[in-house]
Amino acid sequence: MGLFASCQPEEEMAPQQPTIEVMGYVSLFDENVAQTRAWLPPSGFLLYDYDNSICISFTKDGEEPKNGHFFKGSGGKWRTNLEIESSEISTPFYLYGYVPNSQGIRYSITDKNGNVSTGSEYSEGAIITLQNVPTVMTSDLCVLVGARNGEADYSENEDYRVTGLQRGTFSYQAKAITGGSSAGNYIFLLFDHIYSSLNVNMKVHAEYNALRTIKLKDLTVQSSGDYSLTKEKTTVTVTLDANDNGDDPITNISFTPTGETKEEANVFHSSTGLALGTSYWNNESFFMPYGVTKLVMKSTYDVYDKQGNLVRENCEATNTFDLKKLFGERFEKVDRGDRYTINLTIRPTYLYMLSEPDLDSPTMTVE
Repeated sequence: MGLFASCQPEEEMAPQQPTIEVMGYVSLFDENVAQTRAWLPPSGFLLYDYDNSICISFTKDGEEPKNGHFFKGSGGKWRTNLEIESSEISTPFYLYGYVPNSQGIRYSITDKNGNVSTGSEYSEGAIITLQNVPTVMTSDLCVLVGARNGEADYSENEDYRVTGLQRGTFSYQAKAITGGSSAGNYIFLLFDHIYSSLNVNMKVHAEYNALRTIKLKDLTVQSSGDYSLTKEKTTVTVTLDANDNGDDPITNISFTPTGETKEEANVFHSSTGLALGTSYWNNESFFMPYGVTKLVMKSTYDVYDKQGNLVRENCEATNTFDLKKLFGERFEKVDRGDRYTINLTIRPTYLYMLSEPDLDSPTMTVE
């Protein structure tokens, strides 16, 4: 999944300051997809199409990291709040970070030995810590696993591939801007998933759909172990080892649940309700994988007859998905980067009489 960001400088910045254009990819969710397009990602990656802000660290050995963001500015152009001085471009930076940037998440970075500035060796890798991360999210939480310079030779009519863009390589060499030009710096980023994906497909049984209209208003998800619900927040610590052979740089990742509140996370809301039909409607959310064996989903919806009369309001259906039972021998444990797809059909428990709508009590079944 790919993200192209053109981080143009603010107008008040000095013309010698390098501008930055960013191209990001994230690894596939356990799928292999052949793809031909103008931007050609490395094998195993898809274009990251989200517009989320990227939390980024420009690091050098022995120096304090320059922490900032890439973000979508006015006119759809990507910008950065970091300023790179001309004196800083003689040696390469090593880029680390995560996406999507969130104000509620606390981000910190050290080298692999825990050093921040003095004695730091970011060329060898880094340790990224994310605190206060929601256990269930609507966004795909990813960490940067590779960075590379691109060139200003992209053409819409030709395939474009970045030489040397691979996992484990974090080096980026900024270029000076000459003659007031706003071009010259292109950054390509690779991301990998930190959380797992819950992919829910939901539809209404055809016979029931002929009699009633279901409008979905809320969808919430909770993750659970065998005996208890997981906590509301988690601390994620990721150790990255730089390498030149394309190996996965994530050598260790830990999840530490925090807080006491065990709340449902809202992954869909519509005040007027979304009318479901006989074709699947898709919702994808993301959850912390550590110790999870079950997922609890609660849906809230209204029921209308085919004349548009509200028959039942704020119906609730709760489904507990035991992943061990659903996926059988294929399931060992939940892993980051795995997608779990569940197909649901809404159908009535029974319909006594059309003149007795109170007995119309639809439920959801796993297909």
